[in-house]
Order: sequence, then C-alpha cells, then structure tokens
Amino acid sequence: MSRSLDKDLLARLTADDPGRVYKDISIILTDLPDNKLLEIEFLGKSHPLEPGVNYLRDEAAVAIPKLRLAQAFFVARGILQTYQNGGAMDREEAVAATAVLLLMDPEHLTAANTRKRLLTSVLETSKPDELALKREKQFVDSLLTSRLYRHAKSPTLWSHRRWLLQLFAVYGVSVDPQLDIKDIVMVAGIRHPRNYPAWHHARFLLDLSPKLAGSIVADVKEFCLKNHTDVSSWSFLMYAIGKIEDGECRRKICSSVLVEVLDITDSFSWTSESVWAFLRSIAATSLISDQLELILAVNKRLVSATPRDSDEWRTLDSARRWCERYCLPTKSNVAE
Repeated sequence: MSRSLDKDLLARLTADDPGRVYKDISIILTDLPDNKLLEIEFLGKSHPLEPGVNYLRDEAAVAIPKLRLAQAFFVARGILQTYQNGGAMDREEAVAATAVLLLMDPEHLTAANTRKRLLTSVLETSKPDELALKREKQFVDSLLTSRLYRHAKSPTLWSHRRWLLQLFAVYGVSVDPQLDIKDIVMVAGIRHPRNYPAWHHARFLLDLSPKLAGSIVADVKEFCLKNHTDVSSWSFLMYAIGKIEDGECRRKICSSVLVEVLDITDSFSWTSESVWAFLRSIAATSLISDQLELILAVNKRLVSATPRDSDEWRTLDSARRWCERYCLPTKSNVAE
C-alpha cells in the first residue's frame, strides 16, 4: 500500500505555519496546570477550527485537531533529530519536542528514552529537582487518563511510569499507590477496556505497598461490578485478595466479595467469561470451601435459562466442570 500523502492533505499540512502550530501545542504539554491532569481529545475533520486557531481549551480540558498535531509532529521530529546529532539545544526545548512526539505516537520509544535521560541529568545535579519528577509524572498521567484510546493502553507509557516511580523511591519522594490505582489505573481502564498494561501496573503499585491490599479490594470490586466483562480487572481483584496478609481477614473479605458478586451475577444473569473465570478461580482457593455449593447453584440456574451450545452456555458449562474437577473433594480427600 502506498504511503504517499494525497495532494489535498499535503496542501493542508503546509497551509499554516507549522512552527507556530508546534509552539502552541508544545506549550500546552509543558506548561501544565497546578495539581490537575490535562484531559486531551483529538478533533477530526468534522470539527474544523478557524485559521490560526490550533486548539480549544477550557481549563484542563484540551481539544487538538489531528491535522494540527501532525504538523507539530514533523517539527518536533526535526528538533529531536537535531538534539540527537549533538546540536545546540537547551533541555526545555528537547522536553517540549518529546512531549509532542509522545502525544502523536505513544510508542515513540526514542522520545520516551530521551525524556529519561533528560530527567536523570537534572536529578544528578547537586540539588535534585523534586518538582521535575512530579511534572514528569503529571505529564505521563495526563496522557494515560485522557480520552486517547492508544495512549491509555500504551506499554511504552506504562513502562515509563513504572521507571518514574522507581526514581521517586530512590529520591525519597512519596506517592500514594491507592490513589494512583483509583485515579490513574481505573480511569485508563475505562478509557480502554480490558487494559492489561494498566492493571499490570496496578500489581506493581500494590507490590510497593502490600498493606493496602485490604483497603483497595472494595474499590476494585466496585470497578469490576460496573465493568463486568473486563477480565483484567477481575484478575487484579483476585490478586489483591491474595495479597491480604492476615489470613482471617483475607477469608472474610474473600467470602464477602464472593457473596456480593454471586448475588449480582444471579440477579443480572451474567454469563460473561470474565466473571466466571473469577468465580472458578476463587472457588479453587481454600478461602471459600463452604461456599462452593453456592457457586454451583447459581451456575445451574443460569445454565437452565441459557440456550444449549451457545457461547454463554459453554462458558457456564466450562466453569462448572472446572469446579467439579479442581474444587470438589475427591473420595481420597474425604477418606483423609
């Protein structure tokens, strides 16, 4: 397939001053609001702006036309190439260019690595800049939580955030893992459902503070019940329950979660594979041995109301057979 640009698009790309477009967009990404994340959206052809207007803004909400972003991208790429070739350039200009590149392409690994080097060079000064760390986190979190489908699930951005939090620990800058899970991971999970990189990052955050497991379970459970087809969030809920250190507390919370999930599953006739993968996994633990029959009873009721050999029926039947094979006591178990 040809990668050449059609004449109409090429004309529009060169119609305005790309340098001015780049400057306007880069200022948005570097001059961040205090204590707020940007909420960025892209505008398509159906929302043209007046000539000379490169974005719309209402406090922290920003809308940028895709055409304007493409114009800024080419300018930013040239700046980064100049920086890589040893050209004279200050840190702020390189940071601005990489910000535009990552907004256009969240998998731009060169831009992400350049930001790492620039931030590290600042922190290695005699007086480490804590504000630089927080600003970098604010920028990355803005991309991850904005209404940008690719960015919310970008492995490059989530990896960059994980590296950044490790720097926070090295320089003694505190973060709130529970708040990060609620305000960053869960928002990204809504922006891009079944967001495995986001929930994998949640595991990283929980590993930083395992004692938060008991308190975060309720928040994750609510997310799962509101997004019941999201397999990644159910998997993290199971992980969080298993991280609760006190055995008795873990059993009580596990039992409580199971009862609520089963009740809603029965009420709304959920046959999603995500839900039943969670239920069968929790059934395999030693935490709810006396509640296995409840799971099988709900399963039986839903099977009876589901057309045989449908995808939903197969999901329910697979969960039942899995429970019977791995969870029900065998004769040898009973004899013991």
